[in-house]
Amino acid sequence: MCSLHNNRYTQHWPLLLALLIGTALRVALWNNLPRLSLISDEAEYLAAADWLAHGRGFAWHTGYLWTRAPLYPLFLAAQIALFGRNLTVIFATQTLLSLLNVGLVYAIARRLGGSPLIAGGAALLSAIALPLAMYPQFLLSETLFISLLLAAFLLLVDPQQRRDVLLGGLFLGLATLTRGLLLGFLPLVALWLGWRAGGGWRERMIAALLPLVGAALLIGPWSLYASRTYGGLIVIDTTSAYNLALGGRTAYDGGRSDAPTRNFTLALLDPTLDDAQRVALAASSCLAQTGDPRLSAALAKPVTAITQAERQRLLSAEGWCLIWAKPGAFVEKTLIELVDLFQINFSGAERLAEGFALGRLPRWYTLALLLLDDTLYIITLPLTVLGWATLRRKDTGSALLGLIGLWLLYNIAAAPLLFAINRFRTPLLPFLFVLAMFALAALSHWRQWLASWQTRLYVLLAFVLWLVAATPYAYLEPLAPGAPSRWASYFGPYPSALAAAQIAWQSRPQYEALARLEAAVANNDLAAWGQALADPALPVYAQAIGEPLLAARRGQPEQGLALLAQHQPLYAWQAAVVRGELLRQMGDLAGARQWLGLTVVDDWNPTAWAWQWLHPPRLPGDRIDLADDNDLGYIDGFYLGEFDPVLGATVRWASETARLRFPAAATGQPRQLCLRAAANWPPDLPQPTVQVALGEQILGTMTPNRQLREHCLSLPAMPVGADYVITLTSPGFVPDALDLVRRQGPQVGQVRILAFQLDWAEVR
Repeated sequence: MCSLHNNRYTQHWPLLLALLIGTALRVALWNNLPRLSLISDEAEYLAAADWLAHGRGFAWHTGYLWTRAPLYPLFLAAQIALFGRNLTVIFATQTLLSLLNVGLVYAIARRLGGSPLIAGGAALLSAIALPLAMYPQFLLSETLFISLLLAAFLLLVDPQQRRDVLLGGLFLGLATLTRGLLLGFLPLVALWLGWRAGGGWRERMIAALLPLVGAALLIGPWSLYASRTYGGLIVIDTTSAYNLALGGRTAYDGGRSDAPTRNFTLALLDPTLDDAQRVALAASSCLAQTGDPRLSAALAKPVTAITQAERQRLLSAEGWCLIWAKPGAFVEKTLIELVDLFQINFSGAERLAEGFALGRLPRWYTLALLLLDDTLYIITLPLTVLGWATLRRKDTGSALLGLIGLWLLYNIAAAPLLFAINRFRTPLLPFLFVLAMFALAALSHWRQWLASWQTRLYVLLAFVLWLVAATPYAYLEPLAPGAPSRWASYFGPYPSALAAAQIAWQSRPQYEALARLEAAVANNDLAAWGQALADPALPVYAQAIGEPLLAARRGQPEQGLALLAQHQPLYAWQAAVVRGELLRQMGDLAGARQWLGLTVVDDWNPTAWAWQWLHPPRLPGDRIDLADDNDLGYIDGFYLGEFDPVLGATVRWASETARLRFPAAATGQPRQLCLRAAANWPPDLPQPTVQVALGEQILGTMTPNRQLREHCLSLPAMPVGADYVITLTSPGFVPDALDLVRRQGPQVGQVRILAFQLDWAEVR
């Protein structure tokens, strides 16, 4: 027995090495990714899962732009229900799944006839590929989907093994309930297995039907539930209808704006719009232009009477209307999207590269993006084609190889019909790595390859794909000085991966100089502040902020205004906030409110930035009036002010952790903190209890209700002129889907977690 275990260890050491390296990489990435906020679909998944975890079913999606496949929200909801809204637990679970995927890749390579060394190489590539290592720390479905898909493919290896084929169908059903795109792939799987089964027509029919039966056992109940919940036939979700309309609009307009499709959907969704607003939003749609009676009938009804199933039908009709209006443009758009699917987009949202030109990315991360994502991809892509040719010649694992080929072709055909982003390649990567390793193992026989004309065609295809993905011809593109290239790929001028990585690398010292300035400002260390401003690496846009604010801290706000005029900050809202701060340091509260209340400032709601950068003067009466255009710098962790008709007041919602700052409010005597607060929570959720603390000292709690009410707590004595900094912590709830839909501009895609509403706070 001991000898048997030793033999297994010796045989599978490449897998163990891949798992060890993959674990080390994931540990190194843990909590170190350069995230700024939620990206892509994360907010939607988190919000829907939170409602599920609190027993509210799939009701969140009834008010969103589309509905989703259910399994990933359920996967998240189960963990939220058990551990609270703790993303660390979710990321840990997904990290374990990503390591499981490394083992599944190894097993697939072995089933294709690969040696432990070939399979271990494929597993190693899956372990070190940056997207597969990063995605576990995203609230995105890819990691779970890949686990289910790989397990299904392993079970569908032999059409003669009926139990395995049925189980494979069950896993395909689970994968389809994770990403609805797989629904169209199921018939292809059935046809392929039926053809490969051999024997008579009865055996072929059974082999074809078993995976469909397995998938239907899981998809069927969900389809019945979704159709009843969303008011009409919905098999998996309605994202395909929205994406069809978006793809049709993109082709029709020749641009990539989602505003027309979004407006069309809002006309059928938003209950706060009146009839005229709804008609205006839908006026530019193809259905409106052609006088389609289905749209007229929908707009004649109240929004609350329109179901998600009806929106799905109208969005599908809108998509087809646009496609038939300009079929040539849709074909052209699809071909462009096909190229985009293979090319590299350095600044894609899932790459967390926002601000790379400012030096925001750590150098280790820039290097990882370049080597473990982009370089690995352009090397693997042509090898995938050669690996396919190698396995076709060997004729090993034919059923599994055919399924892999079908999966790759299905994605290549389906993704460009709607729109293609780099994220869509992620579920293909494990299979690319498997095929690439077979090509590497056969490179020594390249002379034999070229002896066959079929293999020469594969070599030609591999070269063409490499050209598309790597774009070395971009260097030949005639460009005006400083103009960017039309292609975003690996080689070539900016925005190629090489050029962008070089920019990110070279600009890093500027960002580090900015970080030193931020630390000095936050610590109110005037000496370090001055030294940071004298750093030659500090970018001009940072000096434009730091110099005026330092002048104000030295009691010279007038000089600060003069300095502000000399340089331009990075963003217009920063210039407005700094000017407002300087004016209130001069005692001009009216002028300060004018600048701090600008729309460009509200769009960003920069409470966290103002808390760190500003050192505002003492408030009149030691009172913070929230949302009065003079609260920036005094508050942190609050959302933009809004009028609540139930409360009859303009208030700010607090997040689960919020802070209040009362500069120089201490008098040496005990004082009192009073808050006028409410918590207009949904009626099916209990009212929150808010904990109030001064530093580490708990002052007490308050339980706001659905009416604005004053709550007062005692404050201890502090030295004269000291600041009172109050921390408010409370549970929060996720509002309805329309709240997320309304987040636009810089706040788009950011879910709000609302705790309580605050009208004013003061120290007495």
